[in-house]
Amino acid sequence: MADEAKENMRFRVRVNNHCYQVEVMGPGMVIVNGRPYHVDLSQDSLLVNDRSYEISSLKEENSLPTLISINQETYRLEIEEAERVTRRRKIERLKEKEEGTILSPLSGQIISVEAREGDRVEKNEVILILEAMKMESEVFSPKEGRIKEIRVAKGDMVNTGDVLAVVE
Repeated sequence: MADEAKENMRFRVRVNNHCYQVEVMGPGMVIVNGRPYHVDLSQDSLLVNDRSYEISSLKEENSLPTLISINQETYRLEIEEAERVTRRRKIERLKEKEEGTILSPLSGQIISVEAREGDRVEKNEVILILEAMKMESEVFSPKEGRIKEIRVAKGDMVNTGDVLAVVE
């Protein structure tokens, strides 16, 4: 049962500022950014898809390697469990919302910007209109205040979670 808990663990791994999504599927199988790899880790070597790498941990924090050597090249690692990444992002979004940051609720195209920088707005006042899948969605001010910044213009394409505007 303890082995099953270790299977299918998901991580975000940053190696020298390059980010990878890693899922440990079980003994010998890892998926990195959607690509499967057969791996075998022994004491001082790593076998990936039948290719051998000399590996050693140079520094660890919280039982996870932060500095490793692979074939005598040094790499800095940042490893974070996917659940922690999701939780951290939710907290960041809540904090941004409390501070008046208006995030895009979905991916789409800005079809109208109803407010300008410097305008005073009321809570729940329409700031802009977004179109996604041929449906219009109004985006509202999260609080009363002044528009500090509008980061989009009519016609811009946005993704879910993009910052659209800031109310102070």
